[in-house]
Amino acid sequence: MTPYQLTLTTEEVDTIAFVGSRYAWSDALRTLEAGDNQLSEAEAWDIAEAFAADTEGGHSPFQMLDPRSDLAGKLTKFWTSIV
Repeated sequence: MTPYQLTLTTEEVDTIAFVGSRYAWSDALRTLEAGDNQLSEAEAWDIAEAFAADTEGGHSPFQMLDPRSDLAGKLTKFWTSIV
């Protein structure tokens, strides 16, 4: 069993693809598919590090996403679950 799971909808995958490699958060997620993505501890930490990289300098996480969106909430929840 992999320790982490991130479930994405087709619309969320399309949003990630649209943002593309503009930001580390979206670049780290570009290989994920719609549905349940099983992630190893190392993969989860790589994603968490990408999320954190975008906040350097006081920037908000998940740039180009509405912070009230379901995807932003899902990514925040995933990020805070990594221990």
